[in-house]
Amino acid sequence: MEQSEPAKQKKIIYGFLLVLIGGAVLLGILLAGDNSSNETVIASSKPTEVQAAPTTIPEEESSQTEEPIGTPSSTPQERFETGAVEIIGEALPPDESVGHVAPGFKAQPNTSAEMIEIQPDDGTIRLIGFFAHWCPHCQREVPRVAQWLNENGLPNGVEVVAISTSVREGTPNYPPSEWFEAENWPTQVLVDSSEKTIAAAYGLTGFPFWVLVDGEGFVVHRSSGELTEEQFAYLVYLAGTLAPQLA
Repeated sequence: MEQSEPAKQKKIIYGFLLVLIGGAVLLGILLAGDNSSNETVIASSKPTEVQAAPTTIPEEESSQTEEPIGTPSSTPQERFETGAVEIIGEALPPDESVGHVAPGFKAQPNTSAEMIEIQPDDGTIRLIGFFAHWCPHCQREVPRVAQWLNENGLPNGVEVVAISTSVREGTPNYPPSEWFEAENWPTQVLVDSSEKTIAAAYGLTGFPFWVLVDGEGFVVHRSSGELTEEQFAYLVYLAGTLAPQLA
């Protein structure tokens, strides 16, 4: 049965609409797929968040304290090898005679610029030893006497004074202040002048040189040359007999 012309036109219009609707649906599906892929790309392109480092110092490191930079805790002690000297009284003759009045003198220790005065008639018994740092006999006697004094001490009222004299740079055991310290010398060390003033005033004739002065200032003993331990012990004993006996 042959369709009329209007019926054919309706079928054509319906077919065209179906094609349009199908195309629209397919286009929507395709656009939805593109959007989801874009979102995936955008999401994956976001930078990874970096975790911040801890701001607290680990316990082991925080317990350490930084040492301040500054001057040392202790200042090296000033030393003297020679110094100013003043002689009080008349010099002794240059020999080993005794019975003379010993001169007093002012001199400085090897660790201080402040002068001290030795008054031979002040009641103190004094053994005064003269040493030269370069002298082989002194190099043997100083450690021997130092050890004896450290082990035995001195009688009451007796004092040992060392005089560092005849100083020569560039010779063994220079500087003598360090030499006495290295040998653990336990008593006062006074420095002579560069002209060896104290040594000359006490009549020094050789090294080592010992002078024993009683409490009234008289010379009881003088000797030059190296002493044995027994000889030095006898000098200390002799000095002890001159000291006032305590009740």
